[in-house]
Amino acid sequence: MDILTLELLDVTVFQALLELRGLLNDHPGEPLRIQGEDDLVRVNVSGFLEKQGRTVRQVRQGASWELHVAQGARPVPLASAAAPAPPVAPTPRPVLLLRGAFSPGDRALGRRLLLETLSHLESGTPWLCLAHQAVELLEDPRAMAILEGLKGRGIPVHVSASSLAFGGQETGGFDVVPDEGWQKLLIRGGVTVL
Repeated sequence: MDILTLELLDVTVFQALLELRGLLNDHPGEPLRIQGEDDLVRVNVSGFLEKQGRTVRQVRQGASWELHVAQGARPVPLASAAAPAPPVAPTPRPVLLLRGAFSPGDRALGRRLLLETLSHLESGTPWLCLAHQAVELLEDPRAMAILEGLKGRGIPVHVSASSLAFGGQETGGFDVVPDEGWQKLLIRGGVTVL
């Protein structure tokens, strides 16, 4: 097998290092033989190779020199470089509903848009919690149908204990939860707020 040979005659240190870097990039990890005459080039080339983790053995032949560079580690191609990993869909976060309609603006339109948005909640959403003014949805038959539909799709529907007690409303058949749990998540940004 022929060994790669690089002749560094009549070159500056800068040119020698450029040629060496190009050879190392084109032939990573392969053993090399480097020949030259200028001692300043030899010292810089040896230093560069050692910084790259390559073992260098020097041989003198009169006024000229030869560097024998042992085989180095060859880079292993990354699997991701060959084929990019498919994007990972973010996990749906729990949803906290604080209003009975989107606002400001027309309340009827805001209610309709809010209910349409709720009907599009992704499967896998951990839960939906009604709090504050959103408990008024428990008195709206259209809203109740959508909330029941979410429950049927496996998305638990909760109602804030404090909000329910304040409004004096019935649970609508949904689980009443203490407020501390969703409040802690809200502070950390762990819920989607509508």
